[in-house]
Amino acid sequence: MSFGFLLGGSLLVETIFSWPGVASFAVQAVLSRDYPVTQCYVVFMAVIFTGSNLLVDLVQTLADPKLRRKAAQGGEA
Repeated sequence: MSFGFLLGGSLLVETIFSWPGVASFAVQAVLSRDYPVTQCYVVFMAVIFTGSNLLVDLVQTLADPKLRRKAAQGGEA
């Protein structure tokens, strides 16, 4: 879940220090009311966040024998 804070922090850092990047581009899009760019940024960050959480869940399932056994039994407790 810390990855979400990293994504949000990049927006803050790029804005404060005037670094060029995707987050500062998104801030400029919001300020200029460029809705398609804003929507694309939100969807992009949601996909990155969801994908990273899915990847962590899959790696955790492979690494933990208890979770592997649970997944093999069909998810029953």
